[in-house]
Amino acid sequence: MKAQKFLSLFLLISSFFVVSCKGNYFEKALAYQTDGEYEKAIEYYSRAIDKKDNAAEAEKNIGDIYFSHNQYEYAFECYGRAIELGSESAIDTVIKFGSFGDEFVRNSAAKTLSNIGNPESVYVIFTKLVNVLKGEDNNKTIDTLEIILKLNRDIAPIVAEIIPLLDNENLIIKQKVLAILPKFPKIVRENEECFNKIIGYLSQKNEMLKNSAIDCLGDMRMFAKDALPVLINTAAKEPTTREKALNAVAKIGIPSKEEAANMYEFFNDKPNEIKILILDVFGNLAGKDERVKEYVPNILTFLKYNDSAVKQKTRSVLTKIGKASEKTIPELINLLKEDNTEIVSRVIYELGDFGKAASNAVEPLKKIVETTKNSDIKKIATDALQKIQ
Repeated sequence: MKAQKFLSLFLLISSFFVVSCKGNYFEKALAYQTDGEYEKAIEYYSRAIDKKDNAAEAEKNIGDIYFSHNQYEYAFECYGRAIELGSESAIDTVIKFGSFGDEFVRNSAAKTLSNIGNPESVYVIFTKLVNVLKGEDNNKTIDTLEIILKLNRDIAPIVAEIIPLLDNENLIIKQKVLAILPKFPKIVRENEECFNKIIGYLSQKNEMLKNSAIDCLGDMRMFAKDALPVLINTAAKEPTTREKALNAVAKIGIPSKEEAANMYEFFNDKPNEIKILILDVFGNLAGKDERVKEYVPNILTFLKYNDSAVKQKTRSVLTKIGKASEKTIPELINLLKEDNTEIVSRVIYELGDFGKAASNAVEPLKKIVETTKNSDIKKIATDALQKIQ
């Protein structure tokens, strides 16, 4: 009986000793780290991780050891695992490294935060980033915006906290925000106040801010179509920003059909260089975007300009685009009223190529055959009628 009691007591003590040792891995590792015995610290932190003894902070502390020895790649691997396990202190550390002097470290910080999959950790990351943005330290705000700019993940949840920074008096903060906003162009476009503010920067005297706004609109692509008239005016009036503004126009692409309806009038007072470059936008889309065929009637109006280079570019673009869309038939019929012989002849060719689809053009074409004194136009119209009827 005594032997059994002794054995039971021994097992109880042994069990307590094992559990006690198990619970002390992290504390022992921390002591070793404090004493500068880093190899032993990493060994015991690793045991703590295996035993799930404060594993998140163990990963974070191993990362700190590697970082202090300039082993940055290993450090950020540990920080990433720590954040996945829920370590807020690891998040704080990685965000702090976003303003580190070494570019590899800054990029690694953004990459680490980009790769986190734990939804709860992602929420904490966003919360901490926003808290910094709401602070009054402009330097920290700038560094945090740089991290956000490099994040390879959906940052829409914090866009509402970023947009107000456009009102910050610090020029660099404004520039960083303008670089970030194209990541969610739909949200920006739906925020009229924000979108108009960006367009308003195009009239600013500060060249850096103006250029940043131009880049922002260009990078928003099709979502910035409403900014095309302002960008084109900027290109026409300001030689210093002309190339950048026209690059933005090229990125955004073709205007809306409503805007295109008045293209001839809009470009009438613009330099011929601008006319040619906007024609290039259409030409570059030929074969890539079928919608460009709907703009043939609008492009045809450029033949009314007297400049030979503009006329030649117009002809070249029309040839590149090819046959117009059937949707344009009413617009083409309306162009038959033009006094410009080249426009009328090209329109007749287009209508003839549609065949029976252009049946609404029969009467206008008959009228041309009956009234025109130009034998070439009469012959082209007669041929077109035969194709259509």
